Amino acid sequence: MFRIKNRERHITVEIITLSPIMLGHCEHCEILMKGFGIDYKPIQINEYSKDMIELSSKITRFINEITRAVYARIYIIEALTLRGFIKMLLYRSGRLPIIAVNGRRIASGSVWESEELARTVI
Repeated sequence: MFRIKNRERHITVEIITLSPIMLGHCEHCEILMKGFGIDYKPIQINEYSKDMIELSSKITRFINEITRAVYARIYIIEALTLRGFIKMLLYRSGRLPIIAVNGRRIASGSVWESEELARTVI
C-alpha cells in the first residue's frame, strides 16, 4: 500500500510513554557475537514485565497503522523526562501512554485497540 503525502492535512502524533531501552553494540560486534552463538537481546526483553512488552507492541501496531495510511510525524516522548512531565501536565493525564494528535489528547491509559484508534486519527 502506498502512502499519500497530503500537504493540506498535517498530522502530528505525540506518544508519551515509558519506553523499553535496548542496549546494543556496534554492527561488527553484533555479527561477531551472533557468529559465536551469543544473542543477548532475548535476555534483555525478558527483563521487562509482560505488560510493558504488550503495551510497546500495541503502540508499534498503532504507529504502523497510521503510517501506512497517511503521512504523519510521530514523536515518542519518554515519560520520565522533564519534557514528558510537562506534556503529561499539558494533556492533563497521569495514565500512560498518552496519545495526542495535533495537540489534542485522543487516548490515555492502556485500554484501547490499536486499529480502532488509528482509524479515528485517519
